[in-house]
Amino acid sequence: MKPLRRSDGKMYYSGWLGLITISLGVSLIAFVWALRNGQFSDQGRARYIPLSSEPTLPPLHEPAKRAWELYALIIVGLIGLASISTSIALSLYWM
Repeated sequence: MKPLRRSDGKMYYSGWLGLITISLGVSLIAFVWALRNGQFSDQGRARYIPLSSEPTLPPLHEPAKRAWELYALIIVGLIGLASISTSIALSLYWM
């Protein structure tokens, strides 16, 4: 029976590279979403909002629209947790 060889680290690095690639992809998608929805519009006004004395209005309540955002957030969190767990498991296995 042949003794098992230790890996040369290719599998270890591919797990981390996959995690980084997924993270960058999700970040890019979030940035494009923010640009399309006008999250970065009117930046000149934004710096003076804490100094204004006018009262702020409460946000509108839209429960139907927020439900899919909550599910999307949970799915993204679970994918991230699975990716990190897989990376740790693979790094421990290939050590």
